[in-house]
Amino acid sequence: MYLGKVKKDHIRRFYIKGDVNVEYLSTALELYPATVRFYLNQLDTIKKQFPDRLSDYSFYIGKQKPIKEHPWYINVMRLIPELVAKEIGPKIVCLQLYRKYKVLYPNEYSSVRFCVYFRKWFRENDERINEEKLLKKYTEEELTTLRKWRRGNDRRLWQVAVLLMTSYTYHSLTDLSKRIECDRVTMRKWLNIYNQYGLAALSRPGSKCPISEDKKKVIEAKMDDLIHLVRQSPKLFGVDSTSWTIVELARVYAKQSGKYIAQSTVSVYLKARGVRFKRSREVITSSDAKFNVKYEAIQQILANLGDKEKFFSIDEYGPRAVRSRGGRILSVKGEIPVYQKAEKSKGWFICTSALELSTNQLTWFYSKHKDTTEMIKLIEMLLDRYKDQEKLYLSWDAASWHSSAQLVKYLEKINEKAYRMEKGSPEVLLAPLPSKAPHLNVIESVFSGLSKSVIHNSSYESLDECKTAINKYFNKRNKYYKDNPKKAGKKIWGKEKVLPVFDKANICRNL
Repeated sequence: MYLGKVKKDHIRRFYIKGDVNVEYLSTALELYPATVRFYLNQLDTIKKQFPDRLSDYSFYIGKQKPIKEHPWYINVMRLIPELVAKEIGPKIVCLQLYRKYKVLYPNEYSSVRFCVYFRKWFRENDERINEEKLLKKYTEEELTTLRKWRRGNDRRLWQVAVLLMTSYTYHSLTDLSKRIECDRVTMRKWLNIYNQYGLAALSRPGSKCPISEDKKKVIEAKMDDLIHLVRQSPKLFGVDSTSWTIVELARVYAKQSGKYIAQSTVSVYLKARGVRFKRSREVITSSDAKFNVKYEAIQQILANLGDKEKFFSIDEYGPRAVRSRGGRILSVKGEIPVYQKAEKSKGWFICTSALELSTNQLTWFYSKHKDTTEMIKLIEMLLDRYKDQEKLYLSWDAASWHSSAQLVKYLEKINEKAYRMEKGSPEVLLAPLPSKAPHLNVIESVFSGLSKSVIHNSSYESLDECKTAINKYFNKRNKYYKDNPKKAGKKIWGKEKVLPVFDKANICRNL
């Protein structure tokens, strides 16, 4: 006749108001009328004996029976510790204890009631009786050894220690075997060895006998089956996951083969076959039919680059919003770096940049668009800065504004002999990258260093403050390579992820 607190409070509320209708309450609360009357009688008793506690919704007398004062209860609670103390362990079978109890008290509790009281007593005294049993069962030296094995790295000794230090368990040995991942036959063997020869006999290493050819074939077959499972989707076997775990592999293998396999054995078998957990990475693959032609053309230009010629790797960084950002940062153990999530950005920018590969010098400006007009603006900046050169090679990706009709017409104009004679400007030639090949764009490596140094873990108050930080980074970079031209191929202060050189194996872009 257990009711939740909500329903009991509802009955009490109506009782205090004096508006008590048993039929209404039983219908509204979906209770038997007898149940409602029982709680109303309780409230009558509280009103007579504890009138000041009637409004205390946490106070109930309850339907208490004087169980603890009953002779049968006194007998069973006195006998249970005595029966448990005589058990060898580690397994305790309740029905075996009940049979011994029934010999002494044949006319008292049934097996069901006895087991209820035993489970309750065992839960309350589990740790105490195990500790007492350990002190009686083992010497101080043996306990020290077992504790050492339990803290050690030897898995077999750890299993032995857990088995022997579990003096009592109400559950079956099967549950304990699952806990330490060891079959019951081996556990019984260890218990017999200890009982006959002592703890020293269990400290010996395992058998050094070579594995028979038949056993090797069985093991290889298990490995083959596991690898076959790994190569299939878990969803095919009813596993609600997109990737395998050791636990699920062991479970599915046992279900498919009908043979139990420990999780630790699964790990050993996978390790033996070279199977590891690895993080997947994005694969950058160009689908450009002229990939080799374009790549070889760029290599040819760089291999024969003259003193009066410059090669530029060009791209746009952004659009990038100015707001609080996270990233990798050194932190004290136990502390989790956090950053405030900004609801609105403080502005945004696009940084159009050109990296000259022979001198590692950057040219950049900020804009609000990615279009041909911005490309023409960049070319004009390069023509002004490198007007003493003879040729400028521009290398960029296959974006539409890098090959628009307007840009082609502009390049034809500035490359005319008359225009160059008048302006004293170099010839501008294109060396386009293959499509879908951002890993070949060297400036992506610079953008990677920019993100790690200036953008990650930042919280700029304004767009201008962010631009100032970027300008300082680029200026410092330019100065470093200008002062150290021979060291231009090295990583910049450990920030850029790869050397800023043109190489088809150089993955410049963050994946």
